[in-house]
Amino acid sequence: MAFNSSAALAERGFEHPPARRLPVDLNHLHNQTFGDRKLQREVLRLFVRHSADQIERLRAAIAPEERREAAHALVGSARGVGAFSVAYIAAEIELSRGPIVGRLKALDAAIVAAQGFIRDFLAE
Repeated sequence: MAFNSSAALAERGFEHPPARRLPVDLNHLHNQTFGDRKLQREVLRLFVRHSADQIERLRAAIAPEERREAAHALVGSARGVGAFSVAYIAAEIELSRGPIVGRLKALDAAIVAAQGFIRDFLAE
């Protein structure tokens, strides 16, 4: 029986394919932080650091379980701030049973986009 990652992602609340959107959903962030701009800024700073750490863990992972743990941590933090493209791709990696080279490249691009968006947001 083949593994259906699309179905598994849908069961976890992800739309497929992810809709075109900003790298960070500011409405979601606003709701998560009750509109507190200072808290938004702090949460985004934490996400930038956390995402960099989890990418390093993913790259260094030897065992599939290490890869799943790093990807799972990234899914949670990305969903928390509204970086849904990052969360979706990380969830694909978390559920993957095979090579992730292509997904890792996509994740890198999504994180670069999110971090650039966050830098601009923090500069305002």
